[in-house]
Amino acid sequence: MVLEGQSAWLVGATYKTGLITLRLITSPDLESIEWVERDFRPYYLTTQKQGEPVKKRDLFTGNELTLYKVTYTGKPSRDTKAWELDIDPAMSYVYDKGLRFGILQRFTDHGWVPDASLGGEDSSRFEKLLGRISRSDPLKYASLQEAYAYVSQPVPKIPEEKLNLREVGSEEDYYNAILLSRLANLPLNRTYRNYSVSDWIRSMLNTYYRSHNILIPNSEELKLGDTRKQVTGALAIGPEPGTYFNMHVLDFESLYPGCIDVFNLSYETIQCPHPECRTNQVPGQPQLHVCTKRRGIYSALVGALRDLRLQIYKPQTKTAAETDGNVLAASRILKLFLVSCYGVTIRIHGLASPLLGEAIAAYGRYVLQSSWDLAKSMGLRPKYGDTDSVFLDNPTGEETWKLIQEVGSKFRLQLAYDRVYSVCILSTIKAYFGILSNGEPEIKGLAIAKSNSPQFFQQTFQQCLTQLAQGRRSHTEFENAKQHLPDIVAEAIQRLRSRSVSLADLEYRVELREEPAEKLRSKRLAQPYQAAWLLTHQGKAPARGDTIGFVKVLPFRLAGRQFTVKPTSQASPKELDVADYTLSLCASLSQTFDPMNIKLKTKSTNLSQFI
Repeated sequence: MVLEGQSAWLVGATYKTGLITLRLITSPDLESIEWVERDFRPYYLTTQKQGEPVKKRDLFTGNELTLYKVTYTGKPSRDTKAWELDIDPAMSYVYDKGLRFGILQRFTDHGWVPDASLGGEDSSRFEKLLGRISRSDPLKYASLQEAYAYVSQPVPKIPEEKLNLREVGSEEDYYNAILLSRLANLPLNRTYRNYSVSDWIRSMLNTYYRSHNILIPNSEELKLGDTRKQVTGALAIGPEPGTYFNMHVLDFESLYPGCIDVFNLSYETIQCPHPECRTNQVPGQPQLHVCTKRRGIYSALVGALRDLRLQIYKPQTKTAAETDGNVLAASRILKLFLVSCYGVTIRIHGLASPLLGEAIAAYGRYVLQSSWDLAKSMGLRPKYGDTDSVFLDNPTGEETWKLIQEVGSKFRLQLAYDRVYSVCILSTIKAYFGILSNGEPEIKGLAIAKSNSPQFFQQTFQQCLTQLAQGRRSHTEFENAKQHLPDIVAEAIQRLRSRSVSLADLEYRVELREEPAEKLRSKRLAQPYQAAWLLTHQGKAPARGDTIGFVKVLPFRLAGRQFTVKPTSQASPKELDVADYTLSLCASLSQTFDPMNIKLKTKSTNLSQFI
């Protein structure tokens, strides 16, 4: 029996045979209990005059609506316009009662009430860091205060056997699940090792809407009459190919979440009904405007999570001990929320709003282009820009810091040092590699460095990078280091020609993304499916999702088909297509060698010309 004043952590909720059952873990003795609510009935809302009349506020207009609350045992007829029908009854109960998973509840007046107030020390710290927001942005401030109270509450050490989960993972998994439950307001079995971020965001919004008596909009309403499936993507500027020294790379901290917050981008603020807001047009999208009269709910919630991460938890991770699970988990989970807050507006049913997604991306492009133009006007030399990053050629620390301050002042967004490359090689495409001051190389977007590239290609490239790292301190040293690269490649080619490279190191590994049984009926097969056909021919039929390992061989025919690869297990060194591997290696290396004006030569052949 639950006693008045009893405290317990809410970890689960189910609805079955007309009953809501809450699963809780008592405090402080950590005993598992179940509490049953017998009076709740699932319901939906409709404009048809049936059931109990209720007042709700329309998200888009702010007007009060009169709707009717209808208890149901099955779905209504197709001609009934209904809202909130697809919400799980157990979650509907949790939303209505203001409960919150993962935090302490107290049993009061025959029901559970969340107990997540900020303690004295936490409250003082919060006010010191974020109290200034209370006057300028009360909606975001309230969301921040609430989220901080949930995240900062200690995580109970609940024994594994009492969690009632299918599998038990690491302590990190456990901390992640608890904090996710708190922020998203979802049961532990839906957050434990389950990274469906769209479910988190949907539940977070539903919790807010119900607690503020706002009608939860349906998927069609969120689209605002726009049915497009794609929106214009991020901006990419450049790159200007070449070799650069002292390249400063600046990144925006959570650019898209920042745009959502700063520019008030929310479901109800895009195309708001106020005539006076129509002049507040989205950059590059004159058909779109953003509300200036009221704060958007989505923008305030995302902004609160962003501030919580950047102002409180991310700085703490630099000094937090590995055992400080709360801090580390909070930073991880907040980041996952933030990186997904744009994508869900484009393609997730029940969250998709193409016009909102279009506005977010448009402001992202506007901010990057404006920052690029600002850098040039300050006499800096931006060489590459992509989505949320700007590469500056050999600026002083003072120049970089001034740009960061100017951008922050103009947009209220945080542009920050990401890294400084002693040497950076920009290719003609969105790919580059850089060498840090300690000699460590970093590779982005280069074909030769991708996971399905043969190990031999990657090893050869790594040898080249190691050689280049020796010349990172000056132009002269770098030019000297470059002279050794053709010799490294020539040696690799010689090993290919002598067939002294193992098949395992020449293997391509590719995931089968389509059903092999269907693809194998085609007359022409891509190389991964050629390997799949040969495996099937031997009675080892692969399935969709399997990873196929194969090597390139001299062309041959079998059963009326032409093949240029074999599964690695079926091939021998003498069958290898050495010429194809040689061409592929040199073509892959040319992405980085061409910007450095390196010509690959052997005794008999200029390979760059041969390619």
